Amino acid sequence: MLTVGGLTLFTLPVFAAAASAGEIGTKYNPDPLSALQTWGIYGGTIVGGFLIAILFAAWSSRKSGPARYRPGQPWEHDEVWIGTKPEEIEGERAEKAVPGAGGASGNW
Repeated sequence: MLTVGGLTLFTLPVFAAAASAGEIGTKYNPDPLSALQTWGIYGGTIVGGFLIAILFAAWSSRKSGPARYRPGQPWEHDEVWIGTKPEEIEGERAEKAVPGAGGASGNW
């Protein structure tokens, strides 16, 4: 909510200044832009967009949660297993395959 409010306060004066421009020529024959105005419009929007993205990325990384795990530090979190734990599988090991018992010519 604060981000939207901040962006609104930033963009509203920019749009108001563009809307309050004086005579810009006619619909079919507009006045040409200077090189500085052209660079400001086309280059400034790209550079400004990248600067805003960099600022948001830096701001969000500073607000991130607890520090991540670094190599050499002790592991202080619960274990997470996808599937069955290796200790539980040891007792349920299936019989090993016998050569010639499987495949396309196997006996099922």
